[in-house]
Amino acid sequence: MKLVFALALAAAPLAACAPAAGGGTSRPAPSAAAPLLRLEDRREYDPAVFQAALTSPSAPLRRRAALAAGRIRDRRSIAPLGALLGDADTAVVATAAFALGQIGDTAAVPLLAPLADPARIAAAPTVVGEAAYALGKLRHPQARAALERLLTDAPREGAGVREAVGMALLAIWRQGRPTPVDAIAPWLRSADPELRWRAAYALARRAEPRATAALFPHAADADPLVRSFVARGLTGPMADSAGIGRTAAQDALGRIATQDPAYEPRINALRSLGTFPGARTLALLSDVAANPRNEHEAIAALESIQRLGKDAASSATFLAGIARSDTRPVFIRQTALTALADVDSTRAAEVARALETSPEWRLRAAAVRAVAGNGPGNSRLMTFVADPDPRIGAAAIEQALTAAGDSVGRLRDLLMAGLAHRDAMVRTNALAGLARLADPATLPAVLDAYQRAQTDTLNDAALAAVDAVAAIDKKQPGAAAGFLARFPRSADYLVRQRVNAAWGDTLTSTWGAPLPIETNRSPADYERMAAMERRGIRRATIVTSRGDIHLELFAGDAPQTVNSFLSLAASGFFDGQEWPRVVPNFVIQGGDPRGDTSGGPGYVIRDELNRNLYLRGTLGMALSGPDTGGSQWFVTHSPQPHLDATYTVFGRVTRGMEVADRLLPGDGIIRIRENR
Repeated sequence: MKLVFALALAAAPLAACAPAAGGGTSRPAPSAAAPLLRLEDRREYDPAVFQAALTSPSAPLRRRAALAAGRIRDRRSIAPLGALLGDADTAVVATAAFALGQIGDTAAVPLLAPLADPARIAAAPTVVGEAAYALGKLRHPQARAALERLLTDAPREGAGVREAVGMALLAIWRQGRPTPVDAIAPWLRSADPELRWRAAYALARRAEPRATAALFPHAADADPLVRSFVARGLTGPMADSAGIGRTAAQDALGRIATQDPAYEPRINALRSLGTFPGARTLALLSDVAANPRNEHEAIAALESIQRLGKDAASSATFLAGIARSDTRPVFIRQTALTALADVDSTRAAEVARALETSPEWRLRAAAVRAVAGNGPGNSRLMTFVADPDPRIGAAAIEQALTAAGDSVGRLRDLLMAGLAHRDAMVRTNALAGLARLADPATLPAVLDAYQRAQTDTLNDAALAAVDAVAAIDKKQPGAAAGFLARFPRSADYLVRQRVNAAWGDTLTSTWGAPLPIETNRSPADYERMAAMERRGIRRATIVTSRGDIHLELFAGDAPQTVNSFLSLAASGFFDGQEWPRVVPNFVIQGGDPRGDTSGGPGYVIRDELNRNLYLRGTLGMALSGPDTGGSQWFVTHSPQPHLDATYTVFGRVTRGMEVADRLLPGDGIIRIRENR
């Protein structure tokens, strides 16, 4: 699956008020926890089992049951979880609050709002913080009002303030616009830098003039995270709307980009400068790209030139020079050619001709984009589909579809050629195009493609075929019925969910409900998993071409994920792979045997979302949707609150972040091994 998740706002050093990870909480006995792990893995809610566990005399079992209920997300658990909000054990209460937020039903708002009480901060800051965070995920006027009241009335310092208010600041942006600037902005003046950067994050997360105006005076804050978020919020359009003025905002960003001692503010300033067209901006970005302190800054500068588009036409020769340079890293050359395609498509096509036969597949992929941008019907794209490296064929169809817009009909021959390809991802992209085309004449080929996908190790082509049949069915009713008549119930729960989402319970009755998931695990398997969870912390080392990265793995919070990661590592699955994706001041991503973020191990695992936050050096599982984890994972360069409780946290870096800060796509993963 194509595992690329969104870059939002980047920050930097380790945050200080995260919940304890891994082995920080006592665990129930394996025999008691195993039935809960089984239900959680199957995404099955059994009221009797949960009622017994949620009312158990054992606080660790009640806490574990609450976590499982939140992961299953069955609204029948709202009432019993609500009852736990009065539990005598604050760890149980905090976990129950977290679980109610995960279920995502606003029926929980009246249960949670009383806990987000400023008067409770000193006595139960964790509970207040988790209740606030859960309310952030439940968009509702009462939830918004409770969060604003907490931020307005909470004491500015004292016991528990960092923990409770810090979580509220990470939650409030999820309530959407308008941002409650009056409730957030006073925390920019807090003596605690942790609260200041979280306030800056909350204001920068959504572009609004009042929020930008509140951020601007803090561009020189002593804390680099605050400066980083201020820089991220200072876009050209917002500078005008906020009354700051483009010149003042551009001056501030220029100082941060070139003079700030910290990497994180410099990267964010370079990104924001991409919203300020003009010769002055272009000169600064070109200088950074040509003479970077590190290559991550070159990437950010080149991407901002790309964002300027045709306004950066005068940089075409400069970009072409980098793309052709044999002395710059391959990924920098790829990024330069990608930028050139948006700045001057004709010039990019000329440069692409020289790189179409490069031995570096990343350069050929960039050439594909340049060719597609110069005309999606270009016959040269058919040559790319036949490239010996299937990653080029997949890229050719993907880029052609992007360039084609509503004119996908002109790509019919290219799509049909892709449908015949040996590679699952080439066929997946071709099917995505056929779904957009939605031509009933292609239905037989689409059905045959689904049949062929049954032998793939990846399920992407099967899912894409379902989408194509659904699109055709809207034009020619009966296509879906024909699909269901021809094919038996899929053993893949993701395919069953896609079919159910497309055609509903009535039409898919012959396939049955998509859940529960048949896991093929025995009770003994779940007892072993529960024993691993009870053990808590495991350790491993990633040996890369630039140095070692040492990991602490949170088996206590994500046993299935940790077990999968360590099993793959022990088998040598990761040995010799490349890092497929690096986004400066966001993540490094690894674990893909294909090297283009589309590969996997041939199976998927369920999400194990937990209360650990995405801080600097957090290890998380990459996804293409809920419960789609496989072998790909990532390490965050800096705190990423928008990922919290959405992607499984299963570890953290204990040593070697300086290595992570240097990695580029194409650098090697030599091996990963558990430290015993």
